[in-house]
Amino acid sequence: MSKPKIDKTANDVVLRYSNWLAQMIDMIKPTNLWLVLGRASAKTVSILSKRFMDISKEMPGCFVSVSADTYMNAIKNIIPQIVQGWELNGWVEGIHFVVDSRPPDHFKKPHKTVLSWKHTLTTYHGTHFKIISQDRPSVGAGDSYQHDGGDEAKYLNDKKLNKIRQASRGESVRYGRSPYYLGSTYTTDMPNTNLGEYDWILSMEENMDLKQIETILQVAFILNEEKIKLVKVLNKIKERPADLQLKKDKTNIEKNISRWTVRYNKARMNSTFFYIGSSFVNADILTEKYFYSQFSEGNFKELMTALLSIKPTLEKGLMFYPNLNEKNFYSDGFTYSRIDKSSYAEIQDTEESSLDLKYIRHNEHLEAGFDSGNMCSLVVGQEQLPFYRGLKEFYTLPEDFIRELGAQFCEYFKYHKLKQLVLYHDRATNKWKRVGEDHASKLKEAIENYEFADGITSGWTVTLMNERQANISPQTEYELMLEMQGGKNKDLPALLIDKHNCPCWKSSMEQAQKFIHIDRKGNKEIKKDKSTEKLPDHRLPLESTNMSDAGKYLLCRPEYLSKIEFDKPLFSSNPVIK
Repeated sequence: MSKPKIDKTANDVVLRYSNWLAQMIDMIKPTNLWLVLGRASAKTVSILSKRFMDISKEMPGCFVSVSADTYMNAIKNIIPQIVQGWELNGWVEGIHFVVDSRPPDHFKKPHKTVLSWKHTLTTYHGTHFKIISQDRPSVGAGDSYQHDGGDEAKYLNDKKLNKIRQASRGESVRYGRSPYYLGSTYTTDMPNTNLGEYDWILSMEENMDLKQIETILQVAFILNEEKIKLVKVLNKIKERPADLQLKKDKTNIEKNISRWTVRYNKARMNSTFFYIGSSFVNADILTEKYFYSQFSEGNFKELMTALLSIKPTLEKGLMFYPNLNEKNFYSDGFTYSRIDKSSYAEIQDTEESSLDLKYIRHNEHLEAGFDSGNMCSLVVGQEQLPFYRGLKEFYTLPEDFIRELGAQFCEYFKYHKLKQLVLYHDRATNKWKRVGEDHASKLKEAIENYEFADGITSGWTVTLMNERQANISPQTEYELMLEMQGGKNKDLPALLIDKHNCPCWKSSMEQAQKFIHIDRKGNKEIKKDKSTEKLPDHRLPLESTNMSDAGKYLLCRPEYLSKIEFDKPLFSSNPVIK
């Protein structure tokens, strides 16, 4: 006997694409879902969004926490992707869900009173999704949740996340019969601990009972076949409404569905599904051309992690910045006083500025390190003893160049009060000054002469610092960074960088590798591997050493270098260089 099929061309049938893994998850619907998937595998749009829709339907009126590393990342990236997934699956804003606002009257009510609709998504089932970011955990304080979830789990600190997950409790009488009750849903691509990412999600594999998952699938397939039978018999009843046998068949099928639904939900209870998959799960959509271009143009070592979900390894002894660790970064660099006054729609159109920086001192001058080339990099900081604080980064890629870099800086820092910039740069940027190719002076001019849309000039004064400085050797940078990143030299400020506003600077240092160079006399010197600077343009910001070189010019200044001991002079004066 052949299996029943649905007519795909029927007017009451809507076709929507879903890759095979998403289909399998739709069948299993486990209590806990932990996914590690490669780039472009539709984790958020096809899996996380659909699962949140199903939770909303199955536990109407419940509270769900959605965690993110920062609130800025949540509202700019994660929430728009969830909304996109809902819309692709037929939901319409204002009819099926609202964002950051009180729902209309036709929505069902959440199971308890909501005091504030900020930082939330609410569905027409009354289900309340609350956005909780790790840089402002107080947003989720005092609430209880019946499910928790989040995207980009590799950026979530598990210790902070556990505090949120401990708030999953309550309403067992109302929701306790749902397999989703007190469950978790987290997705991510493969964490790279060499980049300071969190790999706690990998430990969730041990919680999966494979036999239970197999049982769920077996029951799900039977239930699915019964539902197909019901669709077919309903179509026949439309054609022959007086046929009593068809009505009897319909009643029998509905009884079967009811019985198998009970078995299905029982099998799903307290289930965990963990899966590591490559980008090939979405190969039908991405096509062969996508993978060919990725592997022909990309770095295979990086693609092993990004596409194939193979856990990366980098020995500490290979790192150019071996003392770099989480203590060199801070994650609470945003202030949300301006954002909280705006609606979700307004936030999407609002440009970030230095007003969003929590630790900037607007009445003090700024300092920046500048590296020019195919990719132009600018890192901005302030000495705030006992730290040197990295505040913000900027970069351009071809066809953009120095003028566009200056525009980025001026637009972001337009509200800074003391408009004085001390610019540290590669001495080589000045060597072509006489032929008009002086990149440092061009950036100075681009910043000082920048005009805003209203015609007012920027008001900045830029001071160039490195015109008579000798080259900064890799060995010099290496030894200074050992001290500043180690934080044990009381004569030097400890390096502290905003991990969210300087992601490329962070990534560039974390991936930089060293090698030992031996000259003709047998002298050994540590060098930085610069081969990453030959990568395709779009990969330079996060993967090349360019941004770390901008950091080098910012920090390798004479007053800092004088605080550490070297076996040979670090600088030499050359009066020929103007």
